[in-house]
Amino acid sequence: MNFFKSTFFVILAISLTACHSTYQSGQMMDSIVDNSTVMTGITEQTAFEWLLIALKKQQVADLDCLKFRIENGKDSDIAESNIAAVWDFAAIEIHDENCGGDPDITHVRDRYQISSNGSVRIYDVKNAHYKPL
Repeated sequence: MNFFKSTFFVILAISLTACHSTYQSGQMMDSIVDNSTVMTGITEQTAFEWLLIALKKQQVADLDCLKFRIENGKDSDIAESNIAAVWDFAAIEIHDENCGGDPDITHVRDRYQISSNGSVRIYDVKNAHYKPL
């Protein structure tokens, strides 16, 4: 009987360990992902959060004067149910009293690509490819 109890508790401990998530919401950018994230993809919301963290790390001064548009061919609303290996975002300048500029004109300032492996890249217009941010 003790053998069965011991076996049960060992199997239970292994199962609980296997189900524990290695990703902590407070961690970012240096070691964002585990292997399951790379294989399954990330949500649009997660990709957007990673982008904002990377931009803050790069000290983009005018984040308050940018809005972001998803360019994956999906709806522009950020949704938790959408999962992809790569997400593309366009940073669009906001023109208003606070940010300046003509409110009738908007244009894309930069394009970003966020991968489920944790990389955040910016589009290099001159060379027509994405490069590390």
